[in-house]
Amino acid sequence: MTPTFSIIIPHKEIPDLLMRCLKSIPVSKDIQVIVVDDNSQDADTYLERYPELSRPYLEFIRTTKGGGAGYARNIGLERAKGKWLLFADADDYFADGMYSLIYAHADSEADVIFFRRKIIPSNSNICVGERGAYIDRAIDTYLQTGDEQPIRTKFDVPYAKMVRRELVVKKNIRFDEVKYSNDCYFSACVGCFARYIKVVDVVIYMKTIGDGQLTKDFAHKEGELQIRADVSLRVDKCLLQQGMCRHKSIKSWLLRML
Repeated sequence: MTPTFSIIIPHKEIPDLLMRCLKSIPVSKDIQVIVVDDNSQDADTYLERYPELSRPYLEFIRTTKGGGAGYARNIGLERAKGKWLLFADADDYFADGMYSLIYAHADSEADVIFFRRKIIPSNSNICVGERGAYIDRAIDTYLQTGDEQPIRTKFDVPYAKMVRRELVVKKNIRFDEVKYSNDCYFSACVGCFARYIKVVDVVIYMKTIGDGQLTKDFAHKEGELQIRADVSLRVDKCLLQQGMCRHKSIKSWLLRML
């Protein structure tokens, strides 16, 4: 039986958090779960140590390339069979009742269905602040005015949305296999090429923010600025080719990064 949903989860070196993520997804023949391990050091022991990886309707794929989250997600796309694609990071998890939320929209004619997500700090010392507020504003704009452009162009993460797999296959949309911003171009293409979108004003996804994700560490790693700038330029080009406004001003964005 072909599943209705395929959930793709890239993973590297955080198996305990991965188990939390998996436990937030109900076991159902309607949900194909694909975990792609990106060359974790002890991944060959996971099936023995973590029974959750042997549950029905779950595929655990181990890669030895170490190609990053974009590479792992692309591996997952090749194995996905569901009508709808969903994505999760291994250190995040779905909100309670996620299955009833996604199942209620399984017959939608939309190509992309956007949901709310909630940002959760991993400890009390982390200040969430305005992190990700542009996504909330894009949703608010759509709900208040019906303007689709902000949510099509600024919802630049793959989670908290349902994407019709037929769209991804037809347009051959893939994740960039780079170390940073590997999901931005995929998200931009999905937003550009979707014929019809839908927004559901409900939280479906819990995004955790840890110490390694703090803004003060942003673009301080070797090569990060160049990679992120290259991705941003590709996103701008995609949007402009489709007659949409720029995702962000590349000049001001680079100045802020520097």
